[in-house]
Amino acid sequence: MNSARKNTLIGLSALLVLLSSLMFMVGCRDNVEPTDLERVLAEFRKLPVEEQESALRDFTATDDPDVKYAWYELGNNYYKRSHSEEAAPGEGSLSGFNALLDSALVFFDRATELDSTFVEAIVNSGLIWDDICDGRTPEARQAMMKAVKQYERAIDLRPEDEKARCNLGSLYFRKRQYQPALEQFKAVLEVNPQSALAHFNMAIMFAESQMYHEAITEWELAAEYDKEGEIKERSTENVRVMKDLMNTKIPESLTTKTAVQGS
Repeated sequence: MNSARKNTLIGLSALLVLLSSLMFMVGCRDNVEPTDLERVLAEFRKLPVEEQESALRDFTATDDPDVKYAWYELGNNYYKRSHSEEAAPGEGSLSGFNALLDSALVFFDRATELDSTFVEAIVNSGLIWDDICDGRTPEARQAMMKAVKQYERAIDLRPEDEKARCNLGSLYFRKRQYQPALEQFKAVLEVNPQSALAHFNMAIMFAESQMYHEAITEWELAAEYDKEGEIKERSTENVRVMKDLMNTKIPESLTTKTAVQGS
């Protein structure tokens, strides 16, 4: 490959639309019986936003066997709020980062205390540690270990869980541990070859490795298989960016300069 073109493409990751690790989100699924989790949360999500937390807290005070789902939803809500509201961590903070994240961790842990096999709550607990594990500090390394532990716990309970494996793979990828990341994405595709999320993440890995044609193929598959729209939208944009860069005409001055430097 022409070295000037190669240098143009090396900066690709700064332009791509990336996809962060995912929380479990309830969506519409045609002709599929809703799970208990989806059924319970749908009732609360019908309420006005300002009424949801009060209703959830009232529900947690009952002896209904579905109480675990209310704790889980409270965790989701506090996690989302942590991205838009600053809340200084108090003394003995669990996360050491944000008081709202501390509350979310407590809620997810309470859900799993009620049901130790509650995979969605375990994955989202891992996601919180995942969010704060960037960097080289001892705290960041500890957060990564906790994130990995939670994701692996979820995978042990449900080996086919797509979000647990893709989140774990994404975490490994960000830490430049490419082989274990690839293993997680491949494990998802072995169970579900039409996993849009796994294809999307595989594309990111190919792009990082400068395997651009392979990356385009994976993003095109992700766009084809996505049923909800977000991955399709991001994949389509990444394919456009990739093709534009690959088809960029290198200015003659750059080519000449590169040739002189290489001679």
